[in-house]
Amino acid sequence: MTEDKMRKIITASVAVGTLLLVFLLGFLVYQWVYSAVLDKRIAAIEAENQQLQETNDVQEKDLEYYESIFGKDWLAFQYGFIKNPNASGDK
Repeated sequence: MTEDKMRKIITASVAVGTLLLVFLLGFLVYQWVYSAVLDKRIAAIEAENQQLQETNDVQEKDLEYYESIFGKDWLAFQYGFIKNPNASGDK
């Protein structure tokens, strides 16, 4: 193998290695950015899920209250219904 051929092979190998290295580094940067974007999305969805869970808990407590006799009396009073104190619940 002549010195000229050896120089061409080494130059081609260095060029291919450099291209491969640049491609791999670009791919790694892309993956880091994509991972950061997905982490932000996951954090936003988890925060929304937590907020919806808290809202659900509050609404369940409200539902329990308004299903109770006190809640029903309060709704009746709020909408102008008057409970007859002389009427008995038994018939």
